[in-house]
Amino acid sequence: ASWQITFGPYVADYSRYLPRSTSPGKVFFAVGSGSVIGAQIAMTVGVLAAALSQGKLVGHEVDYIVGLGGTGAIATLLYLSIAFGKLTINTLNAYGSLMCLATVYSCGKQRVRVSQSVRLLVLAMIITLATAIAIIGQHSFLSAFKSFLLFLLTFFTPWSAINLVDYYFFNHQAIDMEALNDPNGKYRAWNVTGLGVYLVGVAVQTPFIDSGFYSGPFVKMLGGIDISWLIGLALPAGLYYVLRKAQSAAAAGAAISR
Repeated sequence: ASWQITFGPYVADYSRYLPRSTSPGKVFFAVGSGSVIGAQIAMTVGVLAAALSQGKLVGHEVDYIVGLGGTGAIATLLYLSIAFGKLTINTLNAYGSLMCLATVYSCGKQRVRVSQSVRLLVLAMIITLATAIAIIGQHSFLSAFKSFLLFLLTFFTPWSAINLVDYYFFNHQAIDMEALNDPNGKYRAWNVTGLGVYLVGVAVQTPFIDSGFYSGPFVKMLGGIDISWLIGLALPAGLYYVLRKAQSAAAAGAAISR
């Protein structure tokens, strides 16, 4: 679940460049099938490699996988595949981070233009910081990264739930792009209801989280099973729907009374 949900920001970053006539169903299918197929291929290779390695894979994943190809052209191809894979995903991550920072910076303002030099500088800072963290934590990077992803899921799931409910039930799969840049427009500068529900969604997950950073008090009662992401999806989605429905009804009533 965490693997799939973390693709949400990529979809948001890149689907904006598609033509308006692009079918939402096709976008959903392309993204969903691509991430599922890619994940299944990688995980299947990992399972097979782990079975063949007889315990030698953990901690030496890249060396072992490349070693399966010997020392010739196949090994070189495997090394290049891994290197280009890391380059590709890190490019997407750096761009996504830049877009997130730009969104935060421009929130509540009219159109804001960021110069190319500033964008390049911010990208360089992001890449430098990420590389430094990876180098410092290289000896325990995979375990720390796994824990980080699971912990990050706590913040992704309510965000995903609120966005999906808002997009499909209230905006009816149509976003007014001009209004997004207008703090006095129909979306306003801040969606107070959405932010409130998001904070509630994060909070209610904490007793059920099980990660390397933190384990909630209910985890032992559940036999070590982490169900926080289920709660983080269901509760914010339902709560946001109810509150937004009430807001819409109140707004409609006020409009009629005028």
